Formats: sequence, structure tokens, C-alpha cells
Amino acid sequence: MYIKSAALAAVIALSGSGTTTDAFGVGRTQLSSTFVHQSASRRVSTSSFGVAHTRSAGDIAMRPTSQRRAASASLNMLLDSNSGIEELEEMAKEGDKLTATAQKSPGLFKAGGMASVPAAAALGFAITPAGPAVSAAVAAAGAVGGFIGKSKLDSATEAAARPALAKAVAECGVDSPDLPSRVAAVKSEYNVDDEDFADMCSAVYKRYLIGVVKNPIAKTGEVKELKQLRAGLGMDNLSTGAAHANAAREFYRQTCLFTPEEELEDPDHPDRMSIDKFLFLSERAFRQAGETEEAFKYEMSRVAKAFKVDMEEALERVAEVAEPFYRRALVSTRSKLETGAVSSDMLVRARASLGIDEQTAYDMHVTTFNDEIKELLGKDAEMELDPATLKFPDNAMARLDKLKEVFGLSDTDADYEIQVEATELFQATALKTMEDTINGIIEPKKAWEDLAQRQSELCLKDEQMKTLLASMVMQSLGKLLEETITFANVNNEAAVYDKLVDTLDAAEKCKLVLSESGWNDFDDFNAKFFDPWSGDSACGFISPEKRLNLFKIFLVRAARMSESGKELTDENYSKVMEVKEMLGVSDNDCNEEIRKSFGPELMKALRTAVGEITGEDCTEELVKNMKEMVDKVIKDYKLSEDLVREYAGPLYAKACNIVSQATPGGVPNKERMDSLDSLRDLLKLTEEDTFPAHLEVFGEVYKQSVQETMGPTGIIRPEFRGPLEDLQGRLGVSKEAAKDLFLEAVKERFTPMVEFLVLELERSMLTKQQLSQKRGVDYGEDLFQTGKAADGQLGISSSETNLMTDIMNVIDFYTENAVSKRR
Repeated sequence: MYIKSAALAAVIALSGSGTTTDAFGVGRTQLSSTFVHQSASRRVSTSSFGVAHTRSAGDIAMRPTSQRRAASASLNMLLDSNSGIEELEEMAKEGDKLTATAQKSPGLFKAGGMASVPAAAALGFAITPAGPAVSAAVAAAGAVGGFIGKSKLDSATEAAARPALAKAVAECGVDSPDLPSRVAAVKSEYNVDDEDFADMCSAVYKRYLIGVVKNPIAKTGEVKELKQLRAGLGMDNLSTGAAHANAAREFYRQTCLFTPEEELEDPDHPDRMSIDKFLFLSERAFRQAGETEEAFKYEMSRVAKAFKVDMEEALERVAEVAEPFYRRALVSTRSKLETGAVSSDMLVRARASLGIDEQTAYDMHVTTFNDEIKELLGKDAEMELDPATLKFPDNAMARLDKLKEVFGLSDTDADYEIQVEATELFQATALKTMEDTINGIIEPKKAWEDLAQRQSELCLKDEQMKTLLASMVMQSLGKLLEETITFANVNNEAAVYDKLVDTLDAAEKCKLVLSESGWNDFDDFNAKFFDPWSGDSACGFISPEKRLNLFKIFLVRAARMSESGKELTDENYSKVMEVKEMLGVSDNDCNEEIRKSFGPELMKALRTAVGEITGEDCTEELVKNMKEMVDKVIKDYKLSEDLVREYAGPLYAKACNIVSQATPGGVPNKERMDSLDSLRDLLKLTEEDTFPAHLEVFGEVYKQSVQETMGPTGIIRPEFRGPLEDLQGRLGVSKEAAKDLFLEAVKERFTPMVEFLVLELERSMLTKQQLSQKRGVDYGEDLFQTGKAADGQLGISSSETNLMTDIMNVIDFYTENAVSKRR
């Protein structure tokens, strides 16, 4: 009996605190180290870098930051083994002797906890000799102590289960198919309920995650390990998210014990690399768990917040960690390309595993493809090589085509990358070749042969070759035009002329080189290379004003370069027109510049001819000489007939005035009119062109002659009609104009006649009173002595007879002059 009571007392002492056992008369019994760690004051802690620290926090703080960082960084780099497993092994060693005792017999130990309540109550009754009330009180106190002891034993059992779970995972391995069964065995062995065991699994996952990120160097296998561990522990999305968030907060707190936050801004700092690795593993864990977008953002934001970064920056850091993995996969693809061990499907799986989006992956494919091109061309050599000697080796295009297919690149992008890398190498040869051709060192045919060979060496397609050739030609010609502009800016007209001639010669040789290709893309050379409105053309960089100024300089200088210094030879005129096309000068601008430059010479010659031909001493020989003089000016300066006609109109009108003023009667004689006809031919005018001038000067003369031939009756007698027609021809007035002048003369004579008839009709038909009212004039009244107004008429009125005569005269005027036919 007493032996059993003593055993129960020992159980109570083991499970309770000192104050609890005092209540039962058991002094402050000091238990052995089986339950209490002997050096709790120097408890071992593991830092974020996997280093066991036995110093106090004050000791840690006293260490210089640089020393702490160097020490932890160097240790981090040595963690080549599975840091997560090592962390679980450390977790398995944690716990006091109570948990160690529980680990030996976890089932029996927890059963003892269940028995501690009634046993403690019985002990109270047995050891208390007092009355029933006291015994009951002591028994009740013993029962309470029993409950407390049970809680202590349960806590110890669960605390023992956690290291046991860590040990099971560490021994089994995260990739073992037996891991789920081992985890279930721990749960059953320690008799832990579901909720508590889920917390234990989360704690183990958290410790494993922290152990993994202690090594700042990320590994692709770690993503898979975390996924396997999660599956083995049977964790759902919620518990996984919570584990990552808790691990992030703890890891950041541990990290900041050694590293100031401002140093974590350095992307190359080992601790910053560990944080970025943590973000990467978290992003992969959430994405691979099939989280919705909203759930992913929530879980990821919790982790990012623990590290004091926003969501956007966190995802950027994730990409910075993930991309190097994929880049290494692409490098491996290049090295294993010929073995057939790589394929586009493998890259798809790698992207899915790392979370690389399609656009980022495509850009990386292009970059890697470009690296392969550089290596094949030898551009990645450490020593500097002559670009003109670099070229693709044999079968290079076959290898590039295979890599393009694996990377899923389009033909356009692949060709562009080849062209980009080959352009510099092609230019090194092409520019020198074009310069030698322009300078006459090599012939155009030889130049094309060299260019075609370089095309083959650099695997350039024809379309790429055309683009590069066009660029070479534009650079060669553009360089000459730039030098021309420089001379124009300092008003060196002679140098401007020479440079433009050199540019014409260079353009001609470039045409010959391009013609050797057999391509028709360059048939319209000027449209291709001298489009003034294209920034890519040889003259596109020159403003319209400067282009026009260059043309003007060349135009004037071309005339001065002739033997006489005052003409455009056929050769020089041809060059002027070529420069016009080369500089993109429009026809209107060209004609305007020609008019401004050489128009004064033409005007001078025309004025001389007008003065001489309209003089009194005009002869056929004189007209011939004047015509030769004007034609020479037109021919020497290659002036158009339009320009001659532009000047001719006002000059011919002036000549008509001179002739009119020299004629006393207003009607020029035949000699004068013949001189005007000669002048008209000299000025390149047609008869119709001269009608306006003749009408203005001689129209009134013709009209006056018509009025004079009408006589007193106004009727033109038949014998005068022929001379009027002759006068119209001599005065150079057109038939239409002569008809209008005739009608004007008729109107002036006919209008008074009609007005007189109207007045007479009114006077004969209206009374004085009515006539006064109509005309607004008082004609007076005749009254008798009696005061009565006169009425009636006396005798026969002669006005009626005169009125009829006047009407017949009007009719005769209208009909005899054939007015109706002339209208």
C-alpha cells in the first residue's frame, strides 16, 4: 500500500512543478538531468547560416559586421550537402531529458499521463490522517495536480514526437517512397491527434526550408525536394503557405541578427542571395500547388512582407534567381546539340519547373542563339582578330538551323541575329571594296566578286545582302555629300562643285557594281539612294534649303566652267541634270533656279531685239541677226521655250505700243505690221498669243473706223465692208474681238435712235398731264378766256408722219448692218 502511494507521489513530482509538490508535503525535489537540461543557460542556437553559436547575444553583437558577414559567407559556400536534411538532423537532437524519456516508450509514457489523475487523488486520501474534510480537500488537490501532470506528460510526448518526425524524414529522405508511411508511423506511435500532428509537419517543413536557404546558391533540385517533402508530410496548401510565411519571418529575424538591413540591398551579398532564393522557392511551391491567382498573391505577399519587399519587387527577384538556371540549361543545350540528347520538349519542362514565362524564355533563346553565332564566327576569342578574316566554318548553318528548331525561333529572328553579327564583318570588307572601286583601284566586276565571296563566308542570304549593299552605297555616297556640305558652309563654291562631280562619279561606279549582281532591285538607282524625303537615303540628312543651294552653286559653276564662261555645254548640262536628280530637286525648283541664274541674260537679248526690230530701220537682215542672238542665248543656257514665252508676252505688248505711237493716224502701215510679225516669230509666240496685245493697243482704232464708215444714216455701205475686214487683219485683231468691237460701235449709234423713238411715241400718245406724271416734268396748259382748258387738236399732226420715218430708219440700220448675224 505504502509502496504504491510512494510511486504515485513520484509520478506527481515528475509531472508537476515545485509549488505543486509542496502542496502535497513533498519538498522541492530536484529531479535528475533526465528531464532537465544541465546547461540550459548556455542553450545551443543555430543561426541562419547553420553555425552553432554558444555565445550570448551580447557576444554576437560585439563582433564586427564585416567579420560576421565574411565568416557566414564563407561557411555558406561550404554547404554543398543537403542543408535541409542537416537542419532536420539538428532538430532531431533537440529536446530535454523528459522528451528523451518519452521517446523511449512514447505509448507507455502517455498512458502514465492518463493514470496520473486518479492516482494523485488516491494518494491524497492515503497520506492524510486528518478528518474526512481534510482528506477530501487534499484528494481534490491531488486530482488537480494529476491533471497538471497529465498536461505536462502530453506536452512532453508531443515535444518528443516532433524530433522523432524530423529524424524519420532525415533518415528516410524526402525522395523516398516510404516517407509517407514513416510519417504515419510517428503519428501513430506517439498517439498525436490530427491537428497537433499537422502543426508538427509544418514545423518540420519550416525547418527544412530554412536549412535549404542557408546556402545562398540555388539549385533546381531543391524545388522538387520541397514538393516531395510536402507530399510526404501530407500538407495542404494552407499549411504550406503558413509554413513559408512563418519560415520567412524567422529566417529574416535570424539574418538581421548578423547583417544590417541596408546591406541586404546589395544583390551580391550572400544573405541577400539567400532571401532571393527563399522567394524563388516560395513562388515555385505556390505555383506548383495549383493555387488560384488570388490565393497565390495572398501567400506570396505574406512571404514578401516578411522580407519587407512589395509583391512586384519580390517577383522580380524570383525571376533573377530562376533565369540563371534556365540560362545554364540553354548553354547545356548548345554543348549537347550534336548528341541528340536535347529537344524543345525538354526546354518546355524546364521552363515549367522554373516558372519562366514564354516571352522571357524566347528572349533568352535569342540571346543564346546569338552567343552561338559569335562563337562560330570566332568573335568570342580573347585576342583581338581582324574582322575581315572572321567567317563561319563549314556546316555552321546546319548547326544553327538545328539550334533554331530546338529553341523554336522564327526564321526572321534567326536571320536577323545572323545579319547583326555578320554586318560588322561584312562592312569591314565591303566598305574597303567600295572605296577602292570609287577610287579606281579595282574594277566594278572584281569588286562584286569580292563581295559575293564575303557573302558566302558569312552565310548571308540575298535579301540580307541587298540590305547591306544598300547601306554600304549610302554610306559611301553620304560621306561625299557630307564633305560637300562642309565646303558649302564656308562658301567654297569651287570645292562644292568638285565634290559634287566626285559624288556623281562615285554613284556611277556604284551602279556598275550593283549591276553585276543581276538583281533588279537597284535599277532605279536615284529613287533607291537619293530619295530626299527618306532619312535612310544618301541625301536624306540634307535640308531642302541646303540641297537647293548646292544645286544653284553647281548650276552657276557649270556655266562658268565652259570655255566662254557663259554657257552650259551639253556635257555640263547633263551633269547639272544628274545633280538635280541626286539632290532630289524638283522640276519646278530647277526651272526657277535656271530662270534666276540665266533669265537676265535672256531678257537682255530680248529687249535688244524688240528695240531694234520696232525701229525705223528694221530689215530682214536685222531680224535674222536678232533671232540668231536670242537663239544663241537660249541654246547656251539650255533655256526652255516656256521661259521665252514668259518674257515674250510683256515685251511684245511693249512693241505694239511703240508701233502705235510711231503711226500718226493710229493705223500702222504694212512695214510696221510686218516687223511685229517678225518679232512674234522671234519671241516664239503664236498668232493667238499676240491677240490680247493687239486688241489692247489697236482695238479702239478698229472701233473708230467702224463708226466712221456708218456715215449719217448709220448704215455701212457695201463698198466699205471689205476694207474693214482688211483693217482687222492688218491690226492683228481677232475675228471674235472685231465682232465685239463692231457691236460696241453699233450699240453706241443705235441706242440714241431707239431712245428718241420712245420719247416721240410717248409724246404722241400721252396727254400733257400723263406725260408730266411719267417724266416728272410740268409741260404747262393752254386756257381759253373763260378759263376752260383747250381740248381736241387743230389740223393734221406732222409728228405721226416723222415718227414712222424714224421707225423705218431704225429698222434699216438694224437689217442693213446685219446686226442679228454678228451677235
